[in-house]
Amino acid sequence: MIDGTALLALKNAWNGAVAAADRVRDLSPQVSAIGDAGDLTPEDLDAYHQVSLAHSNAAQALRGLIEELRRQAGAG
Repeated sequence: MIDGTALLALKNAWNGAVAAADRVRDLSPQVSAIGDAGDLTPEDLDAYHQVSLAHSNAAQALRGLIEELRRQAGAG
């Protein structure tokens, strides 16, 4: 059985991953509107990098937590 603290961690990690995905989704129209000339500024690329890094980190954190919970569930 998974304890309450672990369940709270799972919920928080899940919500963090969803929030990070929402940030990616929010930038979708901006990325789709990039012209063929590739008119990107360094600030645009910084923003895309930050959002994609946050998304990646949140997904990896969630994955790691779920893997640990699976190990704990198997050990019990």
